[in-house]
Amino acid sequence: MLNKEKIIIEIKEIISRISRIDVSELEENIVIRNELGVDSLMAMEIIATCEKQLEIHIDEGKLFEIETIGDFINMVVKLYEQKHGS
Repeated sequence: MLNKEKIIIEIKEIISRISRIDVSELEENIVIRNELGVDSLMAMEIIATCEKQLEIHIDEGKLFEIETIGDFINMVVKLYEQKHGS
């Protein structure tokens, strides 16, 4: 079981690897679509990788609520804690 900090690091590493943006530049207030240039294919790859590595399921309907990296991290952490216990 991962703690919250490790989950955040894991998520940022996934986003960094797929978007080709250094982890140090991934501030939580960055708007994913506008500032990172993440297209829908990259977004789906990020989601699929998070689901696989963290053993969670991300409801695609919830993705419309996501604007920033912080929003995505909070959603994934919450899903992880619900599935694996906090």
